Amino acid sequence: MYKSWLGKILLATWCLLIASPVYAEQNTKQSTVQSLAQDFAAQKNLTLTEAMQLATQNQPLLQSLNDAAAAALEVAVAEGQLPDPKLKLGVLNLPINRGDALNFNRDDMTMTSIGVMQEVTPSQKREAASNIMQAEAQQLHTEQTATARSIQRDVALAWLDAYEAQRKTLLYQQITDEMNAERKVAISRISSGATQANDVLRLDRELSMTKDKLLTAQRDERRARSGLARWIGEASLRPLPADLPDLPTTLNGTQGLAELEKHPLLENARYGEHVAIAEVERAKTERLQNWSWELMYGKRRSDLSDMVTLQVAIDLPWDRANRQDRRTAEKILLVEKARKLTEDRHRELAAELESAKADWDLAQAREDEHQQRLIPTVQARLDLTQAGYASGRLALAEVWEARRSLIDVEIEHWTILADRARAAVKLSYLLNSYQFKGSQP
Repeated sequence: MYKSWLGKILLATWCLLIASPVYAEQNTKQSTVQSLAQDFAAQKNLTLTEAMQLATQNQPLLQSLNDAAAAALEVAVAEGQLPDPKLKLGVLNLPINRGDALNFNRDDMTMTSIGVMQEVTPSQKREAASNIMQAEAQQLHTEQTATARSIQRDVALAWLDAYEAQRKTLLYQQITDEMNAERKVAISRISSGATQANDVLRLDRELSMTKDKLLTAQRDERRARSGLARWIGEASLRPLPADLPDLPTTLNGTQGLAELEKHPLLENARYGEHVAIAEVERAKTERLQNWSWELMYGKRRSDLSDMVTLQVAIDLPWDRANRQDRRTAEKILLVEKARKLTEDRHRELAAELESAKADWDLAQAREDEHQQRLIPTVQARLDLTQAGYASGRLALAEVWEARRSLIDVEIEHWTILADRARAAVKLSYLLNSYQFKGSQP
C-alpha cells in the first residue's frame, strides 16, 4: 500500500517537472506576443508635419555645411594676420680650399650669423582676403538653409507617395477580396447553369490584373518609405494617418513673385555674387607691393668686431598690365558669371512656380469634377444595380461590377488628392510657407 502511494507521488512529481518548462515556454511566448502587440499599438502615426521636422534633426548633410561655414570663419581670422617671421642661421664667407679651408679664424670676412626676417603684407590685402572667407561663410549658411528646405520638400513628397500607395494597397486588396467572393459564388452556380464557365474565366483574368496592381502599389509604398528612411531613419516604418493633412495655398501672383525673391536658393546665389565681388577687391589689392625686412647679427673671430646687417626688400610689379590687371579682369568676369547664374536661378524658380500652379489648378478642377459628377454618378449606378438585384431584374455579377467601378473611381480620387497635395507642397516650398521655415538643424 505504501509503495503504491509512493509510486503515485513520484509519477505526479515527474509529470509536474515535465510540464513546467512547457507552461513556462508558453507563458514566455504569450508575453512576447503581447509585448509586440503593445509596441505596435503604441506607435504613433507619422504625420506629414512630424516627418518634415524629423528630416532636419541631426542631419549630417546640414551639419557638414554648418562645419564648413565655421571653418571659413576660422580661416577669415587667419587671413587677416601677418605671415609668421623666419629665423635665419648661417655661416658666411667660410674658406673651402687651400690652407685656410674650413677654418673660421683665418679670413676677416668669415662669420656665423643669426637673424630674423619678416614679410609684411599690406593691411588692405589681408582685409580683402579675410572678407572673401567671411562672404563664403555667409554663402554656406544660406546653402544650409536652402538644403534644409529642399530636404523637407523631398520628405513631404516621399510621404505623399507612401500615403497614396498605402491607400491604393487597401483599395486594391478590397477589390481582390470582393472578386474572390464573387468567384466562389460563380463557381457554385455553374452546376445549376446560372453562371457560365466563361464568366469565371473573365473573373480570373480581372482578378489576376488586380493582384498585379496590388503588388505594384505595395512596391511603390516600399520605395517611398525607403526614400523617407534616407532622411528620417526608422521613423519611416511608422504607420501613416488615414486622412491627408490640410495644406492651404495662396496663389496670389504678385505676392508669389515677391515671396520668390526671398527664396533661400536665390539668397544663396546672391551671396555667390558677394563672394565674387570680394574676389575682385582682393585682386585689386595685388597692385600694392609686399615688402619685408631682415635683421642679422654676425659673429666674427675674437680680434675683430661683430657685425649687424639690416635689409629691406620691396616687390617691384613692373608688368602690371599682363599680371595684376589680368587677374583683376578675370575676377570681374567671374562677377558677371555669378550675376547671370543668379538670374538663371530666378528663372528656374519662376518656371517651377508656374508649373506647380498648373498642377494645383488641374488637381483642383479634377477634384471638383469627381465630387460634383463622377462620384455621385457611380454611387447612383451602384444603388440602382443593388435595387435591380433585390427585385430580381439584374444578376449578382452586375452588382459586383458596379461595386468595382466605384472602388476604381475611389482609387483615382485618392490619386487626385495626392497630386493636389504634392502641388501644395511645391507651392509652399517656393512661397516660403511657415511649414518650411525654422528648418535649421
